Amino acid sequence: MNEIKAVESATVDLETWQPDGVTILEGEPAGRGFTLYEDFANGARGTGVFECEPSKTTYKLEFNEIIYVLEGKVTIELQNGSKVNLTPGMQAFLPAGHISTWTFHTKFREVWVLAD
Repeated sequence: MNEIKAVESATVDLETWQPDGVTILEGEPAGRGFTLYEDFANGARGTGVFECEPSKTTYKLEFNEIIYVLEGKVTIELQNGSKVNLTPGMQAFLPAGHISTWTFHTKFREVWVLAD
């Protein structure tokens, strides 16, 4: 990539999108997203925006993931019992290799970053 790309994360247009490997446990997340950058050729690198409706989902964290909450409230719990409640302005690091369960209490929007 030889240029700088930028978006307004709070208002960027989103496409219907649900991350691969997600199992819906409750509700209908109606996932939407925007990918600003992704590169898996040299490991996991990427960033974008994800949004969904109140629901509960689970998936395996294949890569380290950093999220920054823009809107809503979510509880994330790892298979090992580690748990966190996040609201707007908070960020979290989620380590690769864990099964994660996400309870979206309200409409939710985040900026995500994948990293090795």
